[in-house]
This record gives sequence, C-alpha cells and structure tokens, in this order.
Amino acid sequence: MVDTSPDTGPLVAVCSLFRNSTETLAYYRAVITAQERPGVRLAFSFVEGDSTDDTYEGLSAWAADDPRVTLVQHSIEPVLDYDDRVRKWAALANLALEGGLATGADYILWCESDLVLPHDLIGQLVASNVDVVAPAIFLGGMFYDGWGFRGLDGVKFTGDAPYHCDYVSHGLVQLSSVGSCVLFKRELFDAGVRFRGTYDEGLLVGVCRDAGLLGFRTFMDSRVSILHPTTLWKRQQYKLERVEIDCPPAQDELWAGVAEDLASEVTFEFGSMDYTDAHPVFAPAHAIVRRHRPGHPYRIRVSLASEARKTYALIVEDLAVGAKR
Repeated sequence: MVDTSPDTGPLVAVCSLFRNSTETLAYYRAVITAQERPGVRLAFSFVEGDSTDDTYEGLSAWAADDPRVTLVQHSIEPVLDYDDRVRKWAALANLALEGGLATGADYILWCESDLVLPHDLIGQLVASNVDVVAPAIFLGGMFYDGWGFRGLDGVKFTGDAPYHCDYVSHGLVQLSSVGSCVLFKRELFDAGVRFRGTYDEGLLVGVCRDAGLLGFRTFMDSRVSILHPTTLWKRQQYKLERVEIDCPPAQDELWAGVAEDLASEVTFEFGSMDYTDAHPVFAPAHAIVRRHRPGHPYRIRVSLASEARKTYALIVEDLAVGAKR
C-alpha cells in the first residue's frame, strides 16, 4: 500500500528574501503554505533586512507558529553603488540558501516574495523532474523577467510576444538561465554552485550558468505560469533624473535645445536598465532628437544615476565624425 500522507515525498525548502513586505506577507504565507500536499513536504528559509515597516515582526510571528520556518535578519544598507548592492544581494541569497540546505531538502525553491502563485505550483515543477525549472512569468500581457530568462543562444527574452525564438506556449523548453521563481535539485548546490555577485552574469543567471558547466540543465515549463503584481512593479521602475549630451564642445549649443526638450517632455519610466535605443519606449525621445537634428547620427542610451532613488540619466551620444566616444 502506498503511503500518501503529507509526511512522505520530497522535501522542498522555499528560500525567499523580504524587505518592506507587510502588504504582501499574508498572501505569500497563504499561497506558499498551500503548496504542501501528499507527495510534497515543505520547509522555509527566510532572510529579512532593511525593512522600515513591520515585516520582521510579521515573519517572526509566522516562525513562532510554524516550526518549518527558519528566519534570519540581516541588513545590507548602506549600499555604495549598484555593484555593491548586487554583491550584497548574492550574500543574502546564499544566506537563505544555506538555511534551506540545512533542512536536508531534496529541492530548493527560490521564490521572490511578492509573486502571485498557483496553489499547485511546486507539485507541478517537481513533476517536471529536471535539474532546474522555472514557470513562465508575466506582468499583465508581457513577459516579465527578460533579464533572467535567456535562450541557449544567450539572448534575453523580451517583454513582447513571441518573447524569444525558443519560447513555446505550453511545454518544457531548455534555456541557459531562468529567474524569479526557480526549483533546483539540491545536487547542484552540493556540487558547490552558489549565488555570485556580478550583475549580468551573476545571481540566478550565474547559478544556472555555473550549474550548466557542471552538466546540469535548465528549463522553463510554460505549462505553469505565475504573475508579478503590477502595482509593486510600478514602484520599482526607474525614473528620469537628468539628460546628458555626449558631443564635441563645438556642438554644445546645437544640442542644448534637444536636452531642454528631453528634460521637459519625456516622462517614460523603465523596469530595467537593459533597454536598447530601438525599444518602443524611446520613441518620444527619438522624435525630439530628430526634430532638432534631422538626419544627424546619434545614439540614445541610459545610465544608472541612483539605485537607491531608482533614477537614471538619459544620454544622447553624437555619432558624427569627431564626437567624443
């Protein structure tokens, strides 16, 4: 006779980081604890830090009620710059990971703590029976995590359909990396893989890449999908702080009107620093530049001004001969 009681089956340790999460904590607790069922056991390893609300108190109450919860408080502020923040994020992630591994878990579920999850998410991911697997993730009608999800060709997913040439709408597809909510077999962590602190090739992307070098394979299971809340995402967007013109000194006056109009007329916001100037979000900026300098070669790019303030600088680079590069 097969034992189908909740204390059988693989143990999945859920690892999450929290900061100012009071608004979403009750939902997260309800939806993540609902994942346990016959064949899936759960443990939780949480790290909280730098909250200015009562997130830690809420997590402490949860831990007091539930012996499966391990909670650590560790703050990282002040942060010197974005690179420093990413290194510290990796350290926090490894802190949560070590707590998850200490439970003896068969799987680690890395899960951002503000996501909308189906109640049977973990069971479906475990059933995929692959080394690394993530559900598809959407924000409204667009694919959300274009930074973490990358094809075997290394190309990042885009927000607009078809997202990537490897994307399938209902299937299991191998990728080079995934993000946001990811189920790992513990073997790759036992082999020494950990979060790294560089931005473009670190964090979850780095975990997937390093696992791949050891022979582990990463997949997206688009038969399962999750959502990122739009209100929380809106708060995380980068806002324009200043406009910079990169041009030869002799051209300064010719570009002055461009800079003035960009600063006064452009109000778009970014969810990422990875957009190229071909992205539709830049269309209003291109219209202003071409209005002032028709036919003149230029390039638009962005540079992080302040991660703490979530601001960026919009840079227009003059590409004419003799321009500063």
